[in-house]
Amino acid sequence: MNGFITLAAGFTAGLCAAMGLGGGFVLMIYLSWAGMAPADAKAANLLFFIPVALVSMVMNHRSGLTDWHIVPYAAAAGSIGAVIGLLLTDVLPTDIMQKVFAALLAAVGAREMFHRKRRDLEREKRENFEI
Repeated sequence: MNGFITLAAGFTAGLCAAMGLGGGFVLMIYLSWAGMAPADAKAANLLFFIPVALVSMVMNHRSGLTDWHIVPYAAAAGSIGAVIGLLLTDVLPTDIMQKVFAALLAAVGAREMFHRKRRDLEREKRENFEI
């Protein structure tokens, strides 16, 4: 049964990551529940992300969804953010980091729920104009 739960957690994390939701939260919850130390769970999560990101990148490229002009900028900004985040974890207390992370998740979630994409608005304008 434990192997099934592990496979289910990996599958669910991969599915969430492929949909752009980020599967790390599923994996972190499972690894914490399974009794893995937080540092080890974080390392496993980062290792999990590499193949999932590669597969996702290939699939998005095949679908024509990748804007290659912004990739270098996003990669550079993400790398800088990762270094700064790692440095902050050594300086800030864990409870503050958890609150900052929770606030960030809430802000991103609210934006996703209530923000209408420009492409959707343009499509809606075209549909209303054609009627």
